[in-house]
Amino acid sequence: MLPLSVVDVSTALRQRIEVLRSELCEHNYRYYILDQASISDAQYDTLLQELEVLEAELGEPVPASSPTQTVGAPPSQVFQSRSHGEALLSLANAFSSDDVTAFVQRITDALSMQELSFIVEPKVDGLAINLRYESGKLTVAATRGDGTTGEDVTDNVRTIGDIPWQLIEPESGATELPDVLEVRGEIYMSRASFGRLNERKDREGAAPFANPRNAAAGALRQLDARVTANRRLQFFAYGVGLGGRKIASSQSELLERLANFGFAVQQTHCVTDVEGLLASYQQLMQQRSSLPYEIDGVVYKLNNFALQERIGAVARSPRWAIAHKFPAQEVVTYVKAIIWQVGRTGVLTPVAEMDPVAVGGVIVSRATLHNMDELTRKQVYVGAKVIVRRAGDVIPEVVRAIDVDAMAELPELPEQCPVCAASLFRSDGEVAVRCSGGLSCPAQLIERLRHFVSRGAMDIESMGDKFIAQLVEEKKLVDIAGLYEFDYNTLYEWQGMGERRISKMQAALATSKQRPLGRFLYALGIRHVGVTTAASLADQFGSLDALMQSDEEMLLAVPDVGSEVAGAVLSFFAEPHNRDVVERLLAAGIDPEAPKKKASNHPLAGKTVVLTGSFSAINRRVAQEQLRALGVRASGSVSKQTDLVIAGEKAGSKLTKARELGIEVADELQLLAWLHSSE
Repeated sequence: MLPLSVVDVSTALRQRIEVLRSELCEHNYRYYILDQASISDAQYDTLLQELEVLEAELGEPVPASSPTQTVGAPPSQVFQSRSHGEALLSLANAFSSDDVTAFVQRITDALSMQELSFIVEPKVDGLAINLRYESGKLTVAATRGDGTTGEDVTDNVRTIGDIPWQLIEPESGATELPDVLEVRGEIYMSRASFGRLNERKDREGAAPFANPRNAAAGALRQLDARVTANRRLQFFAYGVGLGGRKIASSQSELLERLANFGFAVQQTHCVTDVEGLLASYQQLMQQRSSLPYEIDGVVYKLNNFALQERIGAVARSPRWAIAHKFPAQEVVTYVKAIIWQVGRTGVLTPVAEMDPVAVGGVIVSRATLHNMDELTRKQVYVGAKVIVRRAGDVIPEVVRAIDVDAMAELPELPEQCPVCAASLFRSDGEVAVRCSGGLSCPAQLIERLRHFVSRGAMDIESMGDKFIAQLVEEKKLVDIAGLYEFDYNTLYEWQGMGERRISKMQAALATSKQRPLGRFLYALGIRHVGVTTAASLADQFGSLDALMQSDEEMLLAVPDVGSEVAGAVLSFFAEPHNRDVVERLLAAGIDPEAPKKKASNHPLAGKTVVLTGSFSAINRRVAQEQLRALGVRASGSVSKQTDLVIAGEKAGSKLTKARELGIEVADELQLLAWLHSSE
């Protein structure tokens, strides 16, 4: 038996991995689908790097759904989905010269070659697009999506002058144009077009766009192509997918061919060593402000396609390319005030209101101070002279105060929530200070509502961010339960709210009342309770009432639930206002279904089963859901309480531990037989 400390570390590791996966999936959705990044590129990269390290430390097969294995986010339901002929991968990031050196060394070692050619390309700050040409004619344009399937935005893309509808035929004697060819590139908005757009929005009294990338993404997802045309989007081609390797033998030759087809391409050059790459990086970083469009780094690619094939790719990115990111730009300004914001989970964040200043081409008047400890460390106070940067060229943050006045007083932490006046608390070992107001705190309401209606939770269509914000701002909703108590017929007076949309919304609300218990628990937004943990809780307790009456000992008996998760669940249901909202949700007709146990006589019913490794015929999460429906306790970890381990390909430490404990092991064929026997 493992020492208790080892078990605790393993459980904590799994819990942190689950939290990171959940957070990164949410950030992917906001960035790629909503075009509303909630954290900076640098912060996202930090979270992703932490997840990669922890997954390696755990030593178990990484699920295909993990953000370390996926690209982007699933396409939205607004546009028709389109599959890419070949996966559209993302790029790994480099943040230092050491990262670049390591990248070159890995390729040199893998190929056993000392002299290699790398092409240097400016990294345009836009959004990726996949263009499908059939017999030279543009037939489909799709966004990145999740890397394999994107959103069909063909009509909007046809308004972009840099993208030809019909490719220019190759000259006689040149390589023939493939019957089907995918061209990849970046859609962007120039600095001039971005400036004119924000001037127009200012005249109309509308809020300006934060940056050209957001403006371009918003323009591309317009339902009216005429709006897209007015935004003056542009395009650079940089790569190919299906059929592309037939037309060139190197990246430099490919760019030349794409230019001959009628595409705009960037100026590039080739170098042969690390020194050349780093010199190119410094040169482009100095030139970035003089370019007519935004770039946020430099991309290095192994030039030869045959060598690229030998190097290959990992799940989400090629091994033969890397993006070397620029550091955030910094400026100096003065702090006029410090206010406290409250987020979805109740965390209080100090925000500096400053004299407006241009940072990276964007006017900034507010910047995050993250938390009280950071505020104190950086010595920020009202009147302070501070350095501000756009972290990852997205979210402004205060780097530090300069010329600090030793007599100045730092702001103090509020004694109660500045919005709902509830008490504040700080958990042991945490920096964050939180409001205890839970579901009844208005400041947390908008973000909680967005989470509640999201696809992984209650999946209520037509409840967009702007609509939710308007409902809250006009005090139509004061908590989550109000979603089901509100009279939606009163919305006929609202602009854009016709009978069809209201009926669709009411139908979605009615359907959501029968969501499974696990999804309902996840929708409540309980701290540390992600999708998997919510499903485990639902599977163990079978009903909401049983869970609400549980104690710590009962919660700790749930697979994958440790003391931190158990404490969060108990604290949530101990709050009177949380219980009140839950009771009103139930009174409104929500009847969260417990996991169906339709085959009590099934051979696996009542057993604790762990799935590990990869399966070729069925998705592992789908298999877990089907097993739960058969009365099986599908767990994420192997212990003496485990009855069976079903191992797919590349099963790791879970399989090893099962054999050490003498636990029965089955394979994918047996799993499929068990699942089919229940039909």
